[in-house]
Amino acid sequence: MPGEGKSRGELGEIKTQLAALTGSSGSKGDAVAAKKDLFKKIINYMTIGIDMSSLFVQVMTCGVSNSEDIVLKKMLYLYLSTYAQSNPDLTLLTINLLTKDCKDQDPTIRGLALRSLCSLRVPNLVEYIVSPISQGLRDGHPYMRRTAVMGVLKVYKQDSSAVKISGMLDTVREMTLKDADAQVVANCLSVLQQVGVVQSMISRVFVYAMLNRLKEFSEWAQCQVLDVISTYRPSGEQEVYDIMNVLDDRLSHSNSAVVMATVKVFLHLTLSMPATHQQVLERIKDPLITLVSRDHYETAYAVLAHFHLIAQRAPIIFSQIYTSFYCRMNEPSYIKQLKLEILTAIADETNAYEIATELTEYVNDIDEQLAREAVRAVGTIALEVQDVAGIVERLLGFLEIGKDFITAETIIQIKDLVRRYPDIAEACISSVASISPSDIEEPEAKAAFVWILGEHGQGIQDAPYLLEPVAANFAAEEVRVRLALLPAVAKLFFKRPPESHRLLGITLAAAAADTNQDVHDRALLYYRLLQRDPELAKRIIQPASAGIANFSEEQSAELRDRIFDEFNSLAVCYKAPSSSFAQAANEEGGEGEDLVGGSPARPVKMVDEGSSLLSEHEQEEAAAAEHLQQNGTSTPTTTATAAPAMDFLGMGDLLGGLSAPAPAAPAVPAGPPPLALRSQPALGPPEFQQKWSTLQPSARFTQQLSASGLGLIEANGHKDFCTRLGLANIMTMASGGAPPTYRFYFHAQRAERDTRILVETIVSKPAGSASVTIKADDQDTADHFASQFKERLANL
Repeated sequence: MPGEGKSRGELGEIKTQLAALTGSSGSKGDAVAAKKDLFKKIINYMTIGIDMSSLFVQVMTCGVSNSEDIVLKKMLYLYLSTYAQSNPDLTLLTINLLTKDCKDQDPTIRGLALRSLCSLRVPNLVEYIVSPISQGLRDGHPYMRRTAVMGVLKVYKQDSSAVKISGMLDTVREMTLKDADAQVVANCLSVLQQVGVVQSMISRVFVYAMLNRLKEFSEWAQCQVLDVISTYRPSGEQEVYDIMNVLDDRLSHSNSAVVMATVKVFLHLTLSMPATHQQVLERIKDPLITLVSRDHYETAYAVLAHFHLIAQRAPIIFSQIYTSFYCRMNEPSYIKQLKLEILTAIADETNAYEIATELTEYVNDIDEQLAREAVRAVGTIALEVQDVAGIVERLLGFLEIGKDFITAETIIQIKDLVRRYPDIAEACISSVASISPSDIEEPEAKAAFVWILGEHGQGIQDAPYLLEPVAANFAAEEVRVRLALLPAVAKLFFKRPPESHRLLGITLAAAAADTNQDVHDRALLYYRLLQRDPELAKRIIQPASAGIANFSEEQSAELRDRIFDEFNSLAVCYKAPSSSFAQAANEEGGEGEDLVGGSPARPVKMVDEGSSLLSEHEQEEAAAAEHLQQNGTSTPTTTATAAPAMDFLGMGDLLGGLSAPAPAAPAVPAGPPPLALRSQPALGPPEFQQKWSTLQPSARFTQQLSASGLGLIEANGHKDFCTRLGLANIMTMASGGAPPTYRFYFHAQRAERDTRILVETIVSKPAGSASVTIKADDQDTADHFASQFKERLANL
C-alpha cells in the first residue's frame, strides 16, 4: 500500500538521523536542539498513529546521551512508556536510566522519572519499581510524593501482592492524615478509594482531619473528601450539626460538583433524623435552584435529575416553587422533558390546576416530543390528583386539537385513567366514541382504543361496529393490537351477545390462524374456555372490575431508595442503580468485570427484583389454566354440555377441527419425580454474584438446539425464552451478549430444601447449541436439575 511505503521511508530516514545524532561531534547546544527537533517529529508520528516501536533501541541510545535537557527527557520518557509493553525485553535496558533519574537533585526530574517508571506496565519489571516508589513516598518534595502515591495505584493494578508485602499501603494511610501537602493527601485518598480500603479508615479523627483541611484542597479533591464523609455515621445529633455547620458555606460554592457533594453529605447524615432531614431539604432548595438557572445546560440537567429524585421522595417541599420548573423557550428538549417530570412529581391539590394549565400550552408546541410529554404529564397528574376539577376535561380537550400524535397520546392516557378510576369512565367514553379507528395509526394508541371499547362497550352504542374494521384487517395489525382485540371482542360479546356474535367468530378464526404464538395460543384458550363453559369463560376473561392502584411502569419506592443511596452519581441521571448499567469492580480494585466473570460485548440486562416476567396477557392465561386445573381438568374436552355453547357461538365452520378432543398422552416410563422449585425465589444480583464466585461447578453439559428453539431464544429481545423458563420457576437474573452468541444467568430454589441453583447458559447460534454450567448447594439437586433443564432446552 502507498501509505505503508511512505511509513517505511520515514522510519528509515529517522533511523539514519538518530544514528547520526548519537555519534554527533558538533557543539552540545546544536546536538541537543537537533535531538529535540527529531524527537518532536517522532512524537508527532506517534500521535497520528504511525508505529515507531521498531526504533526503540535507536531512540534509547540517542536520548540517553547528553540527556540533561528536561524537555528532551520528557519526550524520551513518553516514547519509552508508550512502547514498553511491545518491547518488554528491551525495556529492561531503560530501568537503570529511570532509577538513576529518580535520585536526581531536581525534584521535577525525579518525579518525571518515577511517573514514567510506573507507567511501563511490564509485569516482570514490578520488582524494580517498588523500591523507587517507597523512597518517593518519603521524599522531601511534595511533587515527588504526589507522583509516588499515584505510582502505588499503578503498581497495585499490576501486582497487588507486591504492594501489600512492601507495606506501601500502610505508608499511604499514614500520609493521608499526616502529610503537610493537601494535594498529596488528596492523591492518597484517591488511591485508597480505588483500592477499596478507605472505608476501614473512616472514623471521627479521620473525618475531622479532612474537614479541618477542606478549604486547602482543590475543588475535585473536595468532592472526593465530601463523598467519603457522606458514608460516616456520627455518634449523635450534635455531631451532625457540627459537621453541617462546618460545611454550610460549601452550599454557596461556585463549583456545582462541590455543592452537590455537600448536599449528599447533608441528606445522608440526617436520614435517621426526620425533622432535621426536612429542614435540610428546605435549606438545599435555593442552592439547587441557583445551579439550575445557569446557562450550562449539562450541569442543569444533572441538578434537575437530582431535583426529580428528591421531589419523588418529598414532593411537598417543592410544591410551592413549581413555577421554577416551567420551561423556557431557549432550553434544549432534554431539559424541558425533565422539568415536565418534576412538575408531575410535585403536583398536588394546591397546584395541580395551575401546572395543568401550563402544560396545556406545551401541547401546542412545535416540538412533537415535547407535546407528547406534555399530554403524558397531564394524564399522570390526573391519575395522581383525581379530585381536582378541570384536569380530566383538559385531557379530553386534547382530542379536539386534530393532530394525530396528540390524539394517540391522549387515548393512551385516558385508558390508564379509566383503568385506575372506573367511576370516571362515563365522562370519558363519549369523547372516545367519536373517534374512528382509521384515524389512529400508532399501534399502542389503537390497542388502548380497542381496550376502551371492549371494557366499556356497554356505554358506547357503536362499539361492535367500531371494532369490525379492526377485526377485518386483523392480520395486518401489529401484535399488540391483535392481542388487545381478542379480549376486547370477548368482553363485548358477554355484554352485547347479539351484536358481537359474528365479530367474535371472525376474530377467533383469524387469531387461531395467526403465525404469532401468543396470539394463536390466546385464541385457543378463549375458544376452549367458551367451549367448556361460557359462564366460566366470562368470570375468567371479564373479572369484576376494580381500580388498579399501581402500574408496573411506575418506579417502586425501593428502587428510588437504592438510587438515593447513590446520590450525586450517574445512577440518578440514568434513574437506575449503577449495577444495571456499570460493570462492578472487584474487591482488589482490578478491571471491571461483568456479573460473573465473562465479558459480553453488550451490557447485560438486569431483571428487577420481584418483578413479574410475564406480560399481562400471559398472566391472564396462566390464571385461566390454574383455574381450570383447580376445577379438575387441565385440557378441554368435548362433552355434551359443550355443544350448546358452540351452537350458540355459531363458529364451527370458522374454526374447523379445533374442537376435536386431544389424543391421549403416551405412557411415560416411571422415573424420579420432577424437581419441585419454589415460585418467585428472591435473589438479588449482589447475592447471585457472591454465591456464584464461592460455589464450584456441579454439572456441565452441551445441548443441541432446534431451529425453532434458537428462534425462540432470539425473539422479542430474549423475553419469550426467559418467560418460558419463568413459567417453570427458573428465573432470569441477567441476559445479554452480542449476536450470534448470547449469555444468560438463571436462578432457582428447591422447594423442600431451600437449596439455591445458579445457571450460566451460553447459546451459540452458529453451533446451534447451548453450553450450560450449573452450580448448586448440593450435588443431588444439581443432578436432578441438570436433567430437567436439559429436557427443557431440548423441547424448546
